[in-house]
Amino acid sequence: MSPIQFNTENLADFRAPTTRILFGQRLKEVQQIQESIARHGLLNPLIVMQRGNRLIVVDGKKRLAALRRMQFAGTLPRSLVKVPYISADQEHKFDPSSMALLSNQDRFDEVRRLRDQGKSITEIASMLYISNRCVKDLLGISFLSPRLRQAFFGGTISVVQARAFASVPNTDAQDSLLIALGPFADAPEILKAIENGETVINIGNDDVIILPSRRPLNTSPAGPDKLAA
Repeated sequence: MSPIQFNTENLADFRAPTTRILFGQRLKEVQQIQESIARHGLLNPLIVMQRGNRLIVVDGKKRLAALRRMQFAGTLPRSLVKVPYISADQEHKFDPSSMALLSNQDRFDEVRRLRDQGKSITEIASMLYISNRCVKDLLGISFLSPRLRQAFFGGTISVVQARAFASVPNTDAQDSLLIALGPFADAPEILKAIENGETVINIGNDDVIILPSRRPLNTSPAGPDKLAA
């Protein structure tokens, strides 16, 4: 899947389908989004439908309200003078819980920083407006080998692939798994390969890790079959 291209436009060019007076719980939620934007930036783009020169916001109305309140108060970050958005026909490619406007490295660093401050997974998810699953997946990057971590930071593998690789606790075994399958194996293929492992790596103390291999097994007495026995 090709990367989503984000467009940007002036805040004044966005319109919401309906105008609501902010009060009560809705006002509280918008204020919380303002605080999140002030601390972490805008993490996801607005989703719009284009009608002539107007950009009608179909997802992100509270974010739009928060940005407008910040602009009125003079607290809108300079980086958001132009607001990122995508068209509604691209929405099927977009995961709203992914912090799409941050790089993989920035996503990991932000979640790791909050975790180091003692925040729970639920608190982090609430602060960043992402799912608990997304927080857990990003924290799981800590358990990847340096090679796999850099592959994730560079965008070679996705967070879903990273989660699958991290299910093998030994980092040397993770690297061997990446070499065996390559970076284009999807998560089900990675997990199935682990479950149906064909290669045995001796890691000392009579322990072994079973990994997939596209090479035939060595069936000699001293080969991997004996190690696996």
